[in-house]
Amino acid sequence: MAGREFTLSFETTPPTAVRPGFPFTIPVVISVNPIGTPAQNAQALVVNASLRDEACTGAAAGLSGNLTASVRSRADNAKSGYAKFSPLAISQPGKFRLRVMLSAASYNGVVTKEYVDSAVIHVHAGAAAAQQPTAAQVARLQRLTAENLDISAADIAAWQRA
Repeated sequence: MAGREFTLSFETTPPTAVRPGFPFTIPVVISVNPIGTPAQNAQALVVNASLRDEACTGAAAGLSGNLTASVRSRADNAKSGYAKFSPLAISQPGKFRLRVMLSAASYNGVVTKEYVDSAVIHVHAGAAAAQQPTAAQVARLQRLTAENLDISAADIAAWQRA
């Protein structure tokens, strides 16, 4: 197997608790960075979100929303940058993790390059209907407004009022 070409990390994480069927208030944003110089045959980087069980040993049903996003940066679609998932919702109660996989599309097809799993998301009826962004999340989101992700200062203000 070839060495790792990219690192993935959560810029904004999924909520740790959410009500079944209620969309996450804050978008999940993934940071994608190359390790060294990535292979030049990649034409586009795409990330896909899926739901896993709490132990990440199997797939779980119930995740809805925009589950695929292009990696974008200030300079357009790129070999590094960010991808945004919004809105996301989980329809059934339980404990889950979000898995985000990075795929590279090239002339040879699509190849999965890397993945990252979130912390546990507890989906239950007693969770808040909306999640208040923390001060650190607000600062991170404000920094991301310049990154071609369709996140505006007005969006951030609305999420703070949610």
